[in-house]
Amino acid sequence: MEKWFIKNVKPNREIFENLNIDFFIYKILLNRDIDTKEKIEDFLNPNLEKLNTSLLLPDLIKASNFIVSAIKTGSKIRVVGDYDVDGVMSTYILVKGLKRLGATVDYAIPHRVKDGYGINKDIIDRAVDDGIELIITCDNGIAAFSEVEYAEKNNIDVIITDHHEVPVDEDGREIIPKAKAVVDPKISYSKYPFKEICGGVVAFKVISYLYKIYGIDDEELYNELLPFAAIATVCDVMPLTDENRIILVEGLKRLKITENKGLKAIISESGLNKDDINTYHIGFVIGPTINSAGRLEDATDALKLFFEEDELKAIEIARYLRALNAKRQEMTDEGYNKIINVIEENNLVNKFPVLILKDDSIDESILGIIAGRIKENYNRPVIVLTKSGDYLKGSGRSIENYNMFEKISLSKNFLEKFGGHAMACGLSLKEENFKEFVIDVNKKSNLTKEDLIKRVYIDSSIELSRVNINLASNIDVLKPFGSGNPKPLLGSLNLNVVNFNVFGKNKNVIKMTLSDGKENRQAILFENLDVFTENLNRHYSEAEINKMINGLKNNIFLDIVFTPEINSFRGVENLELKINNYRASGVMK
Repeated sequence: MEKWFIKNVKPNREIFENLNIDFFIYKILLNRDIDTKEKIEDFLNPNLEKLNTSLLLPDLIKASNFIVSAIKTGSKIRVVGDYDVDGVMSTYILVKGLKRLGATVDYAIPHRVKDGYGINKDIIDRAVDDGIELIITCDNGIAAFSEVEYAEKNNIDVIITDHHEVPVDEDGREIIPKAKAVVDPKISYSKYPFKEICGGVVAFKVISYLYKIYGIDDEELYNELLPFAAIATVCDVMPLTDENRIILVEGLKRLKITENKGLKAIISESGLNKDDINTYHIGFVIGPTINSAGRLEDATDALKLFFEEDELKAIEIARYLRALNAKRQEMTDEGYNKIINVIEENNLVNKFPVLILKDDSIDESILGIIAGRIKENYNRPVIVLTKSGDYLKGSGRSIENYNMFEKISLSKNFLEKFGGHAMACGLSLKEENFKEFVIDVNKKSNLTKEDLIKRVYIDSSIELSRVNINLASNIDVLKPFGSGNPKPLLGSLNLNVVNFNVFGKNKNVIKMTLSDGKENRQAILFENLDVFTENLNRHYSEAEINKMINGLKNNIFLDIVFTPEINSFRGVENLELKINNYRASGVMK
């Protein structure tokens, strides 16, 4: 079940009249808290000149001075990243940039299973053995207190570059590792105006300042490194507003013309047209391919791809990563289906508001993906666990009305390790505590039936007569879409299905002509025919549904939530309503 809500942010007529934009576009921007003339103009005209200066990042100058000194003295530098896309991209940006400056630099990325997240003592011991004198972290390190201390005792200086939340003590005071410099926009004394940047962008900012010191042209910085910062921004699900929008728009331009052989190989081996790449392709094709190495094998396999100068070797690595990703997808589907069967067979949705499940056959690297898919399926907070050494290790994903970090913290007496934020968590516990943990978490959830109803937020209701190619074209100026700037959703009510066709070998592409009695519009729905007819059958007779399927006059009326899009075919542009949600008219209020 779903509830639909129309966003009702009050427009400011004075501001709107000073803007040369469609009113619906203005309303959509207001729904995203882009509400002043300056914010709107900046959003609609992203420009590299509007990037925030690196100098506003805490300890940026101190970190740069240490790095410059290390380069001049020929000190050995090691960049320590992370095994996800943001970690791989930020490692590449730092290493590539430092090599350009003449640094003696290499890298290390923790192994997901053997090392766990972030810098650790084993990595430091290896650095000692290799004669490393300076470690620079990226996308990790803000909570590495003992590790920094251990490195310093072993005569290795540490610079932290990170973007995660700063730990606090029991009194709520920040505690920061005693590194030589800590560059993190989320430190309380940071003057950086936009906090929601990823590790890749923090790394990019460090290198951009160093390039200025060395007199390297901005265009070289943007052409070679901005695409990696853009990929990291999308894959780490950063809000695509403010500075991130500039980085993504300009990064996409350069991604399409990149000379990096690894990027070109991953694009071609993924079957993508470089000219059409958008946030979807980054988030759901390129990103998972890069991620597959860190999930199933070693993230350094992905990193090597982007340093590869031999075109054939780059293609070989890209094919290997694509094969790994295919394997990851199979494992995910298999694990997802196992968990779904347990939920359905035991009717767990009606027993527990928070679904906590374990299956020892599921690889720990895909727990979060499976938890996310189950959360989407049932609109419940979900934690999926598997056996990992002597413990159960789990990953959780949450819903709007359940702050996972706060709520699971109430049951942390059952846990060995725990961390996360409102929408996700990671944890481990002893197997003998599992049942009590499940009971305790659900007892303390305080979730109501209302909380578990999925909410669909609509930017505006609209009559079909207002939905035209011009509106769809105007909406295109809001691209690229993603976190913080989702595709606009419009709602129209009481539309009769006057034409109906089904396509695809699995009968999962439905094309309809919808009418409000005055206007007709073509619409497309990506859903299996059986699912669609089953949903309609709850409110309409089989006879009426058969009339609709056979193109006969019928009494089936739908309310739809959609995005108007322009479909180009053989040089002809047609308007199409891409349906996001639907319901029988007049049934749900």
